[in-house]
Amino acid sequence: MTGTSDDLGRGERAEVIEPSKQASADRVTLVWNGLQELTTRLDGTEDAVAAALDTLTAAVAELKTQLAQLLAKEQEKDIPPRRWAARATRKDWDALIAWVDELNASYSLLSDYMIPACWPAHPGVVEELAGLLRSWTRALITDELAKNNGANDLTAWHDRWLWPCLRRMKSGHYRTTNCRDGHHPEGSTAARTDRGFLPNSR
Repeated sequence: MTGTSDDLGRGERAEVIEPSKQASADRVTLVWNGLQELTTRLDGTEDAVAAALDTLTAAVAELKTQLAQLLAKEQEKDIPPRRWAARATRKDWDALIAWVDELNASYSLLSDYMIPACWPAHPGVVEELAGLLRSWTRALITDELAKNNGANDLTAWHDRWLWPCLRRMKSGHYRTTNCRDGHHPEGSTAARTDRGFLPNSR
């Protein structure tokens, strides 16, 4: 039996979509799907670009470090080596004098190992003591940074630097050995190199 229009009204009305509307819906769906695909691609591209930027940033930082090291080496080439005494300021001298006096006063040194008061008049001793102070400073800073982790820098400083230096000043390496009973000025007995012994010298 064929239904009438009244029958359709009483039940669900059949939805009829015109061809033009169906085509429009298909196009919207196609565009939507395309947008979703494009969004996914852009998200992936953004992640790739971020990773590439991180890599590039790290590479630039490494290049900066290498450049700084190269510049430092170039600057070192322009610095002529000079003795400590030749470049020391009054502040440097005051610090060294205070440190030497403290060493004499607080290290329970036997009189034979005491640093004579005239040590600034002996150039070789000045250089030794300046180096000794610098190594002591480094050892104490390293020991402080180590905290409870343990370090042997102080032991090494005493064993390798302090006592060998004091023994050299005591045992005749320097003219300060002669200054135990008073200052003895530096003499002019320094030997000059005889250039006549140079190979192929003329």
